[in-house]
Amino acid sequence: MSVAVIIVNYNSGALLDRCLQSLLAQTFCADELVVVDNASTDAESQSILDAITTATVIKSETNLGYGGAINLAVRKIDSPDYIVCLNPDAFPEPDWLEALVNAADSHPDYGSFASLMLREDDTSVVDGAGDELHFTGIPWRRFHQRKLHDNLQTEPVFSACAGAALYRTVLFNQLGGFDDGYFMYVEDIDLGFRLQLAGYPCLFVRDAIVHHIGSAVTGEGSDFSVYFGHRNLVYCYFKNMPLLLLLTTLPFHVLANLVTLIVLAVKGRGGAIGKAKLDALKKLPSAIRARNNVSRKVSSRDIWKLLNKSLMR
Repeated sequence: MSVAVIIVNYNSGALLDRCLQSLLAQTFCADELVVVDNASTDAESQSILDAITTATVIKSETNLGYGGAINLAVRKIDSPDYIVCLNPDAFPEPDWLEALVNAADSHPDYGSFASLMLREDDTSVVDGAGDELHFTGIPWRRFHQRKLHDNLQTEPVFSACAGAALYRTVLFNQLGGFDDGYFMYVEDIDLGFRLQLAGYPCLFVRDAIVHHIGSAVTGEGSDFSVYFGHRNLVYCYFKNMPLLLLLTTLPFHVLANLVTLIVLAVKGRGGAIGKAKLDALKKLPSAIRARNNVSRKVSSRDIWKLLNKSLMR
């Protein structure tokens, strides 16, 4: 099986260099390694990019966002069997790629595969173990900020965090890849949702481990991440949720968004969250139109089973 690892860089500097060094130490070598630079402006990134000899470097003249950059790389490379996405602030353990590829080879009915992401500064704490989607349309990283425990195992999850994930290329292309309209955040939930709807579930691979800083460039809880994250989750909900579930859960979706708006406003993020929800409303017509392009081979009942229905996160 052929594998291409794709890294999207934007002003990542030394993080990118460390990430590349981690890939060179893998027990399973990728057939192709690609770095897409999203019009970085810092001198450190430019110096590191110019010095790279172990990967193909694609320089975009504009910032395409995360999904757009991955799509660009996929269009430019030969079609491998597997596409592996890796963030520059994610540093894989030596057998990470081997574990992902072995899982993909062993589970041909699955479309995507999620890594175990541990906090880089404290590897006893989970940063994410695949992604969850609440029935209200709110996504989050599974087991985020919880202590790593022995009974965490390889099992199906809703979707993979694209910061360290494997996708079958044929399915990636069949479904149109990432949706460029997200720019940043939730594009991986969207792709995972579309894979589930098309009948290709996601598997969390316990032994595929990366050490992840998380939002090292955009800033965790920044206005940037608040805006795009909370704008895009509304778009994803209206684009993908099966009609029966959409009609049933819509009041809860509205309530969850109102509560989030109030909470973040109290925390001083009123401008970012307010603009996010306003722009989300403006994008609703395009989200409704996008529903026509989503393959739906799985029943609403099966999707309901996949959604998190807990009262507390």
